[in-house]
Amino acid sequence: MTNGRIDHRRQEVQQAVKNACDELNTAGVDARNYVEQLAWLFFLKAFDEAESRREQEAAFDDRNYERHLAGDFAWSAWSKRNPDDMLSFVQDRLWTKLTDPDPKKGLGDDLLAQRFRRIFDNVRNYCRHGVTFARVVKQIDKLHFADDTDVHVLSEIYEDLLKRVAADSAGYAGEFYTQRHIIRAMIEVVRPRAGERVYDPCFGTAGFLGEAADFIRRNGNLSGHQLDKLQKEAFYGIELKPLTYLLGTMNMILHGIEGANLELGDTLEGHTQNVGERNKYEVILANPPYGGKMAQDLQNNFRVKSSATECLFVQHIMANLARGGRAAVVIPEGVLFRGGPDQKVREELLRRFNLHTILSLPAGCFLPYTGVKTNVIFFDRPKADPTGDMWATQSVWFYELTNDGFELKQTRRQMEGNQIPDFLAKQPKAVNGENSWSVPLAALAERNYDLSAKNPNRKDDYEHRPALELVQAIKTKEERILELLGELEAILE
Repeated sequence: MTNGRIDHRRQEVQQAVKNACDELNTAGVDARNYVEQLAWLFFLKAFDEAESRREQEAAFDDRNYERHLAGDFAWSAWSKRNPDDMLSFVQDRLWTKLTDPDPKKGLGDDLLAQRFRRIFDNVRNYCRHGVTFARVVKQIDKLHFADDTDVHVLSEIYEDLLKRVAADSAGYAGEFYTQRHIIRAMIEVVRPRAGERVYDPCFGTAGFLGEAADFIRRNGNLSGHQLDKLQKEAFYGIELKPLTYLLGTMNMILHGIEGANLELGDTLEGHTQNVGERNKYEVILANPPYGGKMAQDLQNNFRVKSSATECLFVQHIMANLARGGRAAVVIPEGVLFRGGPDQKVREELLRRFNLHTILSLPAGCFLPYTGVKTNVIFFDRPKADPTGDMWATQSVWFYELTNDGFELKQTRRQMEGNQIPDFLAKQPKAVNGENSWSVPLAALAERNYDLSAKNPNRKDDYEHRPALELVQAIKTKEERILELLGELEAILE
């Protein structure tokens, strides 16, 4: 396809999605529900194309392929019905087919059928009028998920929709959207490869997994066998919320991965410390939810008990990282300096893993979803576990990022001075500079393994520091004071 035709097709795809959103808006559908409505329609259209492709491949090899959604239930059939009949068919017969475990009424009980049930038991059709629904379906029918140009443009549009929905309703969606430039920087350090298993224990909209798939394809000339394994055996994740599960599943399809191993469930409730080596992962990427609390009776499977979910997720990731594996995890500042359970986890992390890099992100980096001060920790698991008094970590390299290329305001407009390229250039050899420095293990031990970034090259210039950063610094200090008072109270009791 020539550049002119690609540009023309890009405009057609963008217009089709815009038309679908306009139809939903005219019908009074809340903007935050656009993504859900479009996601399950995208899913059914993409699945129909995949079934048609497999049917053609089977015919070429003189094999028989039995479609899961055949006859009236195929998109290509019901999408041609008249408006009222189409709406009635989808809400009654098709929904029963997708959600009923009875093989006579539904898809049965195999893994694919279970995935359909997990999705369609937890989403809804927001179109209440046949004409509106038919018009939306007509726009989706113009899209071709087998076409690289369509998929690329759709992935851009979809990411933008997710971002806008998350910004408009942070309490609803903010917990599962991670800024893509941060994800890409993390992946650039970890560098997943073909043949490795990549895991996100709280995959949300699958931003980490989708970007990892793109990175692997972009950085390797993959054979047919490797591409097949990339489809079926490379990406794993667990997500707690049904709608988020659907959005993540759809996002992986838009990134060209139809066979990702994605589960709907509670990662922390299903945690175990005794994970077999063959079931562990070479790469783990995550931005776990923070600020949540775990009931005491559900903490028994963790080596270090804590009510803070962020502390438990770090332990889960440690327990699931394979020998020679690499991890990159976004965590709130408190995990790096708090005493009690957090300190015990930090000590175990330093002892058993090589915590080689900590990227200190500016407060406001995840606005408009949260202003919490966060960091990215990068650690590897040695191929042989340390013995005796040996610790896997000998030194930690810190980088204090004060500019990620966007204003630290609710609007997050782009700005000059992005330091991420500088971080990526210096990180491989741990080059020290104005914003980067190394701290040996002995020095970390002297400060009770406090891993918060304290730039020795920068004096506290309160006059010129951003207001949000000052507020976060004050909150962090108050949090530490409350932590110490709690420990003192426990001693006095």
